[in-house]
Amino acid sequence: MKCVRFITYVLTVLMLMPAKAEAEVLTKGEQLLEIADSLYSVQQYDKALKYAEQSAEAMRSEHSIEGESDVMNLMAIIYVRKGKFDKAAECAHRCNEIDEKLGDPDNISSSLNTLAAIYMSMRQPREAEKYILKGIDYAKKADNPQRMAVLHGMASEVYQHLGDYERSLYYATEAYEMEKTLGCKEKMAIRQAQRAPALIALERYDEARKALDEAIPGLRESGNLHSLAIACNQMGQLLHQANNDSAAVSYYNEALKIFIAQHDLYNESRSHQGLYESLRQIDPAQAMEHNDRYLELRDSLYDKDTGELLSKYAAEYGVDELKAENRQMQSYIIMGIVGVVALVCLGCVLVWWIRRRQKQRIELLIKQIEALKPQPTVVEEEKPEEVEDHEDHQFLMKLVEVVNTNLPTGHYGVEQIAQDMNMSVQTFRRRLMGATGESPKAFISAIQMERAVKLLKDDPDLPISRIATLCGYDETNSFGRSFKRFYNVTPSQYRDKTA
Repeated sequence: MKCVRFITYVLTVLMLMPAKAEAEVLTKGEQLLEIADSLYSVQQYDKALKYAEQSAEAMRSEHSIEGESDVMNLMAIIYVRKGKFDKAAECAHRCNEIDEKLGDPDNISSSLNTLAAIYMSMRQPREAEKYILKGIDYAKKADNPQRMAVLHGMASEVYQHLGDYERSLYYATEAYEMEKTLGCKEKMAIRQAQRAPALIALERYDEARKALDEAIPGLRESGNLHSLAIACNQMGQLLHQANNDSAAVSYYNEALKIFIAQHDLYNESRSHQGLYESLRQIDPAQAMEHNDRYLELRDSLYDKDTGELLSKYAAEYGVDELKAENRQMQSYIIMGIVGVVALVCLGCVLVWWIRRRQKQRIELLIKQIEALKPQPTVVEEEKPEEVEDHEDHQFLMKLVEVVNTNLPTGHYGVEQIAQDMNMSVQTFRRRLMGATGESPKAFISAIQMERAVKLLKDDPDLPISRIATLCGYDETNSFGRSFKRFYNVTPSQYRDKTA
């Protein structure tokens, strides 16, 4: 009884805590994640990883399981960029495990897609196949057409590597038709680039050339350099097979420059391999230089530890359902212990309360942003507190303008925004906290969500992928996750409801 009374007391105190105190509890994990994400965007992967690890620890102490899922997803991507695929797999599995517990089919399909991509990078397409097919099933349950297109595109790559070119072409063509229905021209170009290698393998060279002729200009126009480089690699392969090695070298070199700049070691190795094959007759000495670099990259990317770890995960995959049943049975046993039940209830209530309070904070900030309007110039007769309010108003108006200007470019980290506001980072944080009581992360997130809602309502034909870019998201999946966290529906579902 004393334990129950104590828990009741703790819950009562928590419910009565002011929003500002709660914000201080949540801020650490979110701020660390923001720093990690900003460092990742400028390719400082070691520093980004350090802050992401600290963020994961903070998220766990704050009982923010969704936050931990986001951190694990970021860490998986960082490890992929560093070529440490075993670590990437560990983080991606943890992200998927959390998503499975939360039960959101859209998020589950997203993390399964990440897992499939990692196994593909590890050259284990048979394992990737399991995850991508499961992901497609979850995407169907989520009724998310954008996610379906992404997963079908990944399935195309899986079957391309498995040598099942007919199925690869089927999934890529399905993805292309989905993007066409959604009106996503940039994504249509990507899907054509995915159709091309299957068509090449099936010796349908004219169709492959036609697909790449559509893909490459579209990717140039959209500024999607990574997908452009992949398409250039494919065009190089096609031209090499057509015995046009001089033209193939030009495309491979273009791809190589992009992959080196982006520190994409895996695809860089493929460009070196293509250049070796295309230059053997033209310039044997230079061809051998590319071959040496290809072998160096191949050996550094794939080691024995990686294979052992992935084999372990492969073995575990077959007993996932049994594990789930065991966990459920264990939960029934644990529920018989009164003390543990109380702690579990407390944790659930805390998670629910934190998520509700976080959503309320963002909703309040969005209302404040929507209410910002130009005010008359301050006159001498105004009282000091009115002058202060006016200065806060002008500061926030300028901040909203700066953030909205920077969102499409992706340069909206705290350091960049502070610089554009002509302030130091410390001064900017203090100024914003004084005006709103909130952190820069929360305020910027509110601006992103306010902008997203406005775009969804004002332009029903604007593709979701384009809205994601305009709101500062590199990936449509990340945008969908953030949007759904605050509005409980995907961007597409929100648009349908408000149409």
